[in-house]
Amino acid sequence: MRNLVLVFAMLFLTSCSITQQTYQFTHHGTESIKTDSNFKYVALNVMGKAKTTYKVSSYNKYKQEMAPDGLLSEAKSRLPELKDNQAYANLSIDVLTTKYGSATAAGISAKEITIEVIVSTDIIQYY
Repeated sequence: MRNLVLVFAMLFLTSCSITQQTYQFTHHGTESIKTDSNFKYVALNVMGKAKTTYKVSSYNKYKQEMAPDGLLSEAKSRLPELKDNQAYANLSIDVLTTKYGSATAAGISAKEITIEVIVSTDIIQYY
């Protein structure tokens, strides 16, 4: 009997946590490439990433890891530096938003929100 009471107490004192992830993307293809010029691909699928996390607290409404210049700017700064006569082509921007929290009737009561921006591109060189 004592074990049964202990099991029920554990069930009522624990809460179910859930994770919800959303995804958005933007793609800029080769419309910016001068198609009448000679060029070659120097690098394929190079990436730059940046991430921040908001932690919801009852005392401080949000605690955040800082991204002082913005996530997109930070991700772009982590791409390889271009040399003379080089350009980016086929640029994609992916934004992943992940919420951690508990289930409610309205969806999710988030305790932590993580946003990650990923910039991927090819590098071409004109000659």
